[in-house]
Amino acid sequence: MLRIYNTLTKEIEQFKPLNPGIVKIYVCGPTVYDKTHIGHVRTYVAFDVVRRYLEFKGYSVFYIVNITDIDDKIIRKSRETGKNWNEIADEYIEDFFKSTDALNIKRAHIYPRVTHHINDIIKFIEKLIDKGYAYEANGNVYFDIDAFEDYGKLSNISKEKLKPQEEGEGKRNPYDFALWKKAKPGEPYWNSPWGPGRPGWHIECSVMSSKYLGQQFDIHGGGQDLIFPHHENEIAQSEACFGVKPWVKYWMHTGMLIMGKEKMSKSIGNIVTVEELLRHYNPMELRYFLISTHYRSQLAYNEEALKHAKSAYSRIANVIKKLKKLAQEVRAYSLESEELKLVRNIIKLRDDFIKAMDDDFNTPKALSIIHKLASIANKKIIPSSNAVAAVMAMQVFREANEVLGLFEELFIEERGREEELINSLVELALAIRQRHRAMKNWEIADWIASELRKLGIELSDSKDKTTWWFKY
Repeated sequence: MLRIYNTLTKEIEQFKPLNPGIVKIYVCGPTVYDKTHIGHVRTYVAFDVVRRYLEFKGYSVFYIVNITDIDDKIIRKSRETGKNWNEIADEYIEDFFKSTDALNIKRAHIYPRVTHHINDIIKFIEKLIDKGYAYEANGNVYFDIDAFEDYGKLSNISKEKLKPQEEGEGKRNPYDFALWKKAKPGEPYWNSPWGPGRPGWHIECSVMSSKYLGQQFDIHGGGQDLIFPHHENEIAQSEACFGVKPWVKYWMHTGMLIMGKEKMSKSIGNIVTVEELLRHYNPMELRYFLISTHYRSQLAYNEEALKHAKSAYSRIANVIKKLKKLAQEVRAYSLESEELKLVRNIIKLRDDFIKAMDDDFNTPKALSIIHKLASIANKKIIPSSNAVAAVMAMQVFREANEVLGLFEELFIEERGREEELINSLVELALAIRQRHRAMKNWEIADWIASELRKLGIELSDSKDKTTWWFKY
């Protein structure tokens, strides 16, 4: 039974998606004005593991990560460098994907960009104005926090302790936040009912998440630094617009990556880029480092921790390589009492791995179990050349890779052989079908084609041959 910590309720809860079998996830993506750093990708690695484990458990996951491609920081960078603001966005979007791909982070299904959703944002703001939750002032539009009675329920902040969230003309209250910002001279802008301007920061995520996931969805994620004001403001404007509660069922937040005594941040300038680290470390060593601490805990960045991750990853990888070779030596094998005990131990370790992941995605505990399996393999399976135990241990490592995404490079050849086998079997089925066609056994030939299509294999017959491809 999967249980996760919900920032909204401050409790660990049994996970039950809104729609059985389907999980809809939105994670706040990058503001693209600089290179991707290791602190930044911690969040995306963490939610990649969340997604992988949900898929491992049989859920169909629909995963969205937005891209903020217009923002004060991007405009500032444009002024500093003389480059066009959208050139800067495109440059660092490319860097973001290069970094996340290297770390084996599965691509989201959609990466919506703010500038591609301006009309959607304007319509959303108009609804908030019509419902009395927002107001226009001197070409700006603000959300009226006093009009939303549940404000502060995510962060537990009271209205009495609210400070001005941002500068702005014509606010009713200093703590009201901007939905639409009036354009300043020289800034990029879009036309709106309130004059030229651009969206505020918070509105974009409410609009893009609801556009693709609906008015309610299962998981909203991001770093702990986004709880207030960003996620608090998202809840306010979304629940005000849609009239649904809760807008999001589970809120999940990753702990900060600390460098020295401060969090790693582009705005502070104490960043170490993924590009730089990949010159010295294997991408999977970095990934190991990032999941070696529970996603909700702070993670301290230092060279010693990275070297430890490098060594720990190497130990497991070497065991997998040895086991792969041993597991291929399939032969008859009699399981005596000691061997049977070993097999049962492997089965228990697999169960323990799943229990660890069911416990709010406890990757440190899961990794410790994988290390136990590696130790057993080194001490008992490999020395005894126990091929049966090797096959079973390899299956556990294979599933661990499916969930943690750590050992991809060690299973690439295996997937290649599987694809080759699938292709050969399809070609064999088509050859059999062709023989029946030649003998005018149309019923059997059509049945083979129908069964292949059920497997997602489409066919196109020509005079001389049949072409096939995977539909999905």
